[in-house]
Amino acid sequence: MKSFDIEDTKNYMNQLLVNERFDSFYLYEARVKSALDYFIGGKLNMDYYDEEEKKELENSEYMSWGKVKQTIYDLMKGNKLPINFKIILMFNRDNIKRLIEMNNLPVKPEDVGALFYNIHFEAGQLNVTTGTSLKVFTLDKRLEQLWDETVEKYYI
Repeated sequence: MKSFDIEDTKNYMNQLLVNERFDSFYLYEARVKSALDYFIGGKLNMDYYDEEEKKELENSEYMSWGKVKQTIYDLMKGNKLPINFKIILMFNRDNIKRLIEMNNLPVKPEDVGALFYNIHFEAGQLNVTTGTSLKVFTLDKRLEQLWDETVEKYYI
């Protein structure tokens, strides 16, 4: 796990909420506290979709950030900043597989629960932390280190 303080908040939020940089991530959850408290869980309600729509989702369990970011943006915009917010994104399954294969890591993609990207804003401070969740026990920390490096290089 690594923590990053974001200095250029305006530019970062533009990348997150307007540009496409994070669109392939999944939304795990989002919480926005302003005049009201809002919570959005990113897990898809499969009963909502018909069979054709389920095929288009390509076995995803979570909504992609690109499809939900406008909703989050609408909750945040206004004359005042939110009191705080927390957005938890996850690297998508294809990118996890690619990351493991490109770096010859000794872990199987299906053994990775998630690679998390946590965004937290409070008291005017914006911070990003990484997180790694594995379904198996290992002392090998290369995936965690690689995820930290990937985030620092491409997403900060």
